[in-house]
Amino acid sequence: MSKKVSVIVPVYKTENYIVRCVESLIGQTYKDLEILLVDDGSPDNAGKICDEYADKDARVKVIHQKNAGQSAARNNALKLATGDYFCFVDSDDYIASDMIEKLYRLTEDNSADIAMVDYLTFTGEKAEASGEKAEISFMNNMQMIRNIHTVKDELYVVMWGKLFKRELFNGIEFAEGRICEDLDVLYRLYDKAQKSVYSSEKLYYYFRGNVSSSTFGLNQKFYDDVFWVLEREIRYIDEKYPDLSAYPRRTYMYWIVDLAKKKGGIISLGELKQVYKRYREMYRESRSLKKEKFFTFFYYLPSLYVLLKKR
Repeated sequence: MSKKVSVIVPVYKTENYIVRCVESLIGQTYKDLEILLVDDGSPDNAGKICDEYADKDARVKVIHQKNAGQSAARNNALKLATGDYFCFVDSDDYIASDMIEKLYRLTEDNSADIAMVDYLTFTGEKAEASGEKAEISFMNNMQMIRNIHTVKDELYVVMWGKLFKRELFNGIEFAEGRICEDLDVLYRLYDKAQKSVYSSEKLYYYFRGNVSSSTFGLNQKFYDDVFWVLEREIRYIDEKYPDLSAYPRRTYMYWIVDLAKKKGGIISLGELKQVYKRYREMYRESRSLKKEKFFTFFYYLPSLYVLLKKR
């Protein structure tokens, strides 16, 4: 007997894309679905379109809320979801007709807690499937957490393209009002997952053309939230996986360097020095970093190192 999959879709300003998304969901070869469309106070017709689908397909449920952001939308859906598995899709993206079925088989056949497939990026109406032969690999929790910071790919730091066992979310919710909320949840989910399985088959279609719904400016809030999330992860990893503590610190350093290179005065020199000070404190606390003499600011950005040391 099949198990129910709850598909969670936050919806905001995507009236031009939501039909494509929902059509790909209701057309899945795996039929035991609960499709939760969360209208996050969208000012366009996206919410109305969602209601029309709910009238036509009993598996579609629409949640209307005042605009509170993607995290709040997901949290509301999680409270109502009844599925054995959770799957997340962005409302301007869409998925291959057999994505959920293949994710389900990956989890069930391999006794995995998380299943992942690869993705294609597109900017037009439709993605062009590659037809490449899929390769399967398995990872434990430590490998998944390490991949967040070592794999140069978005797949390990986004919610989409995956199937999660429901129980992984016990005690976990998305941080509301924050950017980078995916990462804040994912390292904890990966920690709980004793076994994860990845298929290289590209079954999730990631749309890069909708600025209003899926992107944000690199302003001070963006950097504040990035550092907030990474500091939480660093404390978590230090306690549970001290041998991995270098990895989130490297990412933290990367974002400090990125911020320092930005023009336009996103933050003041004093604020930048405070971020750097926090980084130095976390560096000293890391057991694994003490042996890595090459891991310094001077290696990555000599001018920043000199500037901060002089003032």
